[in-house]
Amino acid sequence: MNLFEKEMTRSQIFDRIGDISQLGGIKSYELTDGAARGIRAYDLKTPAGIDMSVLADRGLEISYLSYKSIPISWRSATRERNPSYFESRSDEWLRGFYGGLFSMCGLTYCGPPSMYEGTEYNIHGRASNLPGYDLCHGVDWEGDQGTLWLSGKIREVKFSGDKIELSRRISTPMDEPKIIIEDKIKNFGINRSTLMLLYHFNIGWPVLDETSALLEGEAEVFTQDEESEKNKGDFNRFCAPRAGFKNQIFLHDIKADQEGYCNIALVNERFKDGEGIGILVRYKKDTLPCLTQWKMLNKGGDYVCGIEPGNLFLTSYEDAKRKGKMEYIDPGEEKDFKIEVSVLRSNKDISGFRSKLGI
Repeated sequence: MNLFEKEMTRSQIFDRIGDISQLGGIKSYELTDGAARGIRAYDLKTPAGIDMSVLADRGLEISYLSYKSIPISWRSATRERNPSYFESRSDEWLRGFYGGLFSMCGLTYCGPPSMYEGTEYNIHGRASNLPGYDLCHGVDWEGDQGTLWLSGKIREVKFSGDKIELSRRISTPMDEPKIIIEDKIKNFGINRSTLMLLYHFNIGWPVLDETSALLEGEAEVFTQDEESEKNKGDFNRFCAPRAGFKNQIFLHDIKADQEGYCNIALVNERFKDGEGIGILVRYKKDTLPCLTQWKMLNKGGDYVCGIEPGNLFLTSYEDAKRKGKMEYIDPGEEKDFKIEVSVLRSNKDISGFRSKLGI
């Protein structure tokens, strides 16, 4: 394993440290202040520069990510909010939307608020406010390679209704600024259930800035509203925070690479006098075929670019049903999902990504 520009075996590493916590590791704790009080959380830190927080009681989401003290994720003014404060009507979900590296939208519905056959469906569903259980964490070694990992489960259930369980494993190698999210979703009930998933990644300043750009593989980009269509030509470019900026949503159908992954990155090649920084998101095309890009560049802290792989393009529960676009999971069925998030550490990494895309 390469640590601090030096190749070392596992034995050589442990000859030099008394415990893995000298290099990094996983720390568990409970938030105690304000609306966050009572949330169980984990911090994962590695010598490769990864510093992230996972909220066990907020859908096993990654609420914060930095690389060598450079913030990657955008954070909302709501901060962390205990799921006991969850408001399920209309768009009240936003009162607990802290941003973070990613929020989990789903499991049986997500998208804009809607009504269907007398039932109200709120924005983005319940997954982000479901508490985790069967929580485990540790360090795995494969030869000389060490990996931190955390796992747990959440359930979206209703008596005589949906019975959906998500099992999640989040891992990060000790020597590479990379995060792997592996999900298994199972219908353990007797009823067929809808399945609407949106992995809501939220990238903020300084990765996002007026000098930033969105890079992706070969793709078709389209829109669903007038404001986005008017600005479609600039979907991959950004500006400084601007008063009155209106939400823009771009839908991407990205062609998979030879490994079956779609690739998209937000990069800032002028960061730190041209040193460069970026974040790359890779996801399996066969299970998450759609990507929603959320562009919000408003003043007052609402300055964020969302990169959001999903199993269908952003749409309401009502529209998905009426237009025949809804996805389902049958009783006893299991579906696997995998997303890789990598820090592009400098313009050297960004150039390598550009070369891979042929741009």
